[in-house]
Amino acid sequence: MSQLRRGARWLAPVLFSIYCACYAAFVLSAAFCTFEAGQPVGGLAAQSIGGLNVAVVAGFGLILGAFVLALVYARFGAHRDAAEKAQ
Repeated sequence: MSQLRRGARWLAPVLFSIYCACYAAFVLSAAFCTFEAGQPVGGLAAQSIGGLNVAVVAGFGLILGAFVLALVYARFGAHRDAAEKAQ
């Protein structure tokens, strides 16, 4: 196993849990807060930036969030690995 993987082993489950919580909030809001009696009433069906609805913006936010979490993992995992090598 590489030094990066050993140094950042604890970080992966934490970041995965953060992403799962965000995704669960997205799915729950889509399932329970968007429509009432078949009509859009808000939630993810509401209009947002530039005429896009909130669902599109939130979906792109989830994708962007996944990239940010990957960068956090790469940065802090590599940083911890470099600190361990210096000792």
